[in-house]
Amino acid sequence: MKKGHIYTAVFMIILSAVLTFALALAYESFKPAIKGHKELAEQRAILYALDLDNGLTDDQVAVVTSDLIAEITLGEKMVPAHVKDDKVVAYAVPFTGSGLWGSILGYLGVTADLSETTGIVFTSQNETPGLGGRIEEEQFKGQFRGVPIGPDTELKYVKNGGEIDAVTGATQTSDAVLRMLNAALRQDVFGGEVQE
Repeated sequence: MKKGHIYTAVFMIILSAVLTFALALAYESFKPAIKGHKELAEQRAILYALDLDNGLTDDQVAVVTSDLIAEITLGEKMVPAHVKDDKVVAYAVPFTGSGLWGSILGYLGVTADLSETTGIVFTSQNETPGLGGRIEEEQFKGQFRGVPIGPDTELKYVKNGGEIDAVTGATQTSDAVLRMLNAALRQDVFGGEVQE
C-alpha cells in the first residue's frame, strides 16, 4: 500500500471518530430540551382533546396542566382527565391503531357523563402529507367537538349517514381513524368488546 493511501485511510478514520464524538456530544447535550419539548407537546395535545387549549403559551400549558389535569381511572385504564373542584369534567382517552402508512396515536376527549366528545388530537401519524396527513388539520379535528355518544354509538362519515366529513383523497386513513375512535369508545369508554 502506498503512503498516500495509508494517510487517506487514517485521516478518514480520525475524521469519522471526531465527527461521531461531536454528534454524540450534541445529542446528549440536547436530550433534556428534547424531552421537555416532547412533554410539552403531550400536555398541549391532552389539553386540546379536552377543549382547554385556547392559544395558551408554553408556560400557561404547564400551569393549566398542573392545575386541571390528573390521572383518573376510566374503566380499567388510567387516563388524563380535566378535574375542576374535585370533580371530573372530561377524560382524554388514548387511542392507537394502524393508518395507511404506519401507526396513528392520539387522544379522544369525552365528557365525564360520557355523553359527548370534547375533541380529538393526533400525537403521532405517518400519513401522506396533503392527503391522509390532513387529519391533523382543524377542519377535520374540529368535527369531533360536541359529537353525541353513548354505549351503542358508532361514529360514521356523512356518506354513511353520519355527521363527520372524511378527508378527501384519504379514504383509508379516514376509515382507519373512525375504526380507532369507535374501538376506543366501545372498549375504553363504555367497557364493551371491540367489533371489527
